Amino acid sequence: LPPVEMPIVEPAAAADWASRHGLDSGTPVIGVAGRLAADKGIEFLLEALPAVLAVHPRLKVMHAGPVEDVIGEERYRQRLAPILQRFADCYTFLGTLEPDEMAHFFSNCDVHVLPSINSTETFGLVQIEAALCGTPTVASALPGVRVPTQMTGMGLTVPPRNADALAAGILKVLANPRQFQRPRDPIAAQFSPQVTAERYEDLFEELKAW
Repeated sequence: LPPVEMPIVEPAAAADWASRHGLDSGTPVIGVAGRLAADKGIEFLLEALPAVLAVHPRLKVMHAGPVEDVIGEERYRQRLAPILQRFADCYTFLGTLEPDEMAHFFSNCDVHVLPSINSTETFGLVQIEAALCGTPTVASALPGVRVPTQMTGMGLTVPPRNADALAAGILKVLANPRQFQRPRDPIAAQFSPQVTAERYEDLFEELKAW
């Protein structure tokens, strides 16, 4: 498993981050963590938004990750531009965040969404980062991408390229977030760098024995 570490965010610090980004306790927040690229399937999140907004009109989407400097994705950005403009009041790009900022970001999200359409994506470790901050994920049911929610119970998977299923998954988590939340410590232990290093050492010792 990949090693994943996320700092624990104090409630006061999380509240300060929320205030600086115009969020309040009555605002449901969808988080997206990743570059703006075609293989991330952001268009399916945009197609899902009207159904989610119909239930949660104050909803905000906070997108952490590079946008303009993603190589090879200019045509994709141009295609999404008019759709993003429709949702300008609720969709915010935060740019690339430092690790501490990512912890504040995830701590303020009610649900993290990974609508990837890339069948070769291996794991999607941002789901573990979100889980370590107490945030469940709705992810595409693709090999690799579907594994973190299955391992942790922190969220659910939906068919890829299906905006209706994505909207239903988001609404399900927002309606009952506690159903998809698990204790932090076992997840942190499972993905700790120490555990990962020990497993590699065990594997190397096995290989040496051959």
